[in-house]
This record gives sequence, structure tokens and C-alpha cells, in this order.
Amino acid sequence: MSEKSMAKLAQKKFIVGLDHVHLKKCADCLAGKQNRVAFKSSIPSKAKNVLDLVHSDLYEPNVNVKSLGGVRYFLAFIDDHSRKTWVYTLKTKDQAIDVFKQFLALLERETGKKLKCIRTDNGREYRGPFATFCKEHGIWQQFIPPKMPQLNGLVEMMNMTLLERVRCLLSHSKLPQSFWGEALLASVYVRNRSPSVPLKYDAPEKVWTGKEVSYKHLRVFGCKAFAHIPKDERSKLDSKTRPCVFIGYGQDEFGYRFYDPIQ
Repeated sequence: MSEKSMAKLAQKKFIVGLDHVHLKKCADCLAGKQNRVAFKSSIPSKAKNVLDLVHSDLYEPNVNVKSLGGVRYFLAFIDDHSRKTWVYTLKTKDQAIDVFKQFLALLERETGKKLKCIRTDNGREYRGPFATFCKEHGIWQQFIPPKMPQLNGLVEMMNMTLLERVRCLLSHSKLPQSFWGEALLASVYVRNRSPSVPLKYDAPEKVWTGKEVSYKHLRVFGCKAFAHIPKDERSKLDSKTRPCVFIGYGQDEFGYRFYDPIQ
């Protein structure tokens, strides 16, 4: 989370005990963000309600390094109204349609609303079965012209921001690049709970749910953690805990995600 975002949270008294924020220059932030190139979308966002418009993009962070489980790509979705972001890691591009179906079912179940429009580039993953599914469900596909990613600027900028955060997390945690998928998911989780300028410093998660956001459970990516070993998995003299590394938050389940360097 940036110094500016933490300062806003402190100003609003959202974090008990944090009254003032002043950070020195961070080498890990420079490693991840230096020489950042920014651009603005030439298409203004006008969505008045959630699911009026969702932006999407499929991205390959590193052609030479797969993440844990053989993950090679990530598929991002951003709700235009709330700015909430969802990211799914994929092994192959043809998984995009199945992930989109899961994503759509989740959102429509949460909100009781139907997705009206999805804006993407002209990638093949958004054609064929993907396009057929959209037509069958009354979803308008809005394609941007070839070689003009700026017209899908919201998701393009988000990809760049997320990758910056991934580099920072990997640099700080000293974990190998093969953990980029875990760092990405953790970045999205925190980003959805961070103050956003377009939302007048509300958090995307708050705008999406209409509820205040809790920060008590947030932890530092890559920090040392101790996982409790259930009684039925150890003998009477075995240790009750296992040293691990914190690598994120539960997705389908509540809780934390840990990496055991030994096992």
C-alpha cells in the first residue's frame, strides 16, 4: 500500500494506533516502479452502476518464468463503477472462457444484477466461444481497435500498477520470481481495500459492497508465519507449529495462504 493511501487511512482513523505516516525512500518500491510510464484512457468511464461495464485483459507477465502450479497468464476484470478488480491465474489462454463463466456467476449472485457490457482488446481468447457466450447471455462486447491499448486504459493501467506491486513484493520478500502469481493475488486483495482517487478516496471494496472495510487482518507479504499443526497430524512430542512464509489471503476460503519451505 502506498504512503499516500496509508496517510488517508490514518486521517480517517481506520487503523487504530496509526496517527502519522512518513516513509523514507524505499529501495523495493524503486526496484518495482522506477521509470514507470503512465497514460490516460481517451474513453471516459460513465458507468453509473456496478456491472454496467467491466474491463478485461489477459496478460503474460514473464514468458520465461511460470508461477506455482504452472501458471503462465492472468486474466483481469475491473468493474467500471466500483473499480474493484478480480484476477485469475491461468495455465493456458483457452481457460479464459471457463474463468469468465465462473466470474460472471459469482458477480451476478453477489449483486443480483446482470453484466451489460465488457470491454476488451481483439485477442483470440475473447472471440469464438467467448463471443458466443456473450451473445447468448445478452452481454455487449465492446472491442477496442487493434494496437490501441490506451482505449482500454483502465485495465492496461491496472496491469502495470499490479506488476509494479508484484516486483516490489518479490524484492522485499526475497522470494523467487516463480511466486509472481501469489504476489499478484495478494496485491489485488490489498488494492481493492486501498483508497482510490477516482472514488474520492473510498476503497473499491467499500463501493462494491456498501460496507466499511476492515484492515485488522492485513499482513506483510513474505513475512514469517507459524501454522498450527492439528492434533491428529502430530504425535505427543511433535511441535505444535510449523514455520512458514505468508504469501496471501484465502480466495474461495477464509484465512491466509502459507508457503512451507520444507514441504
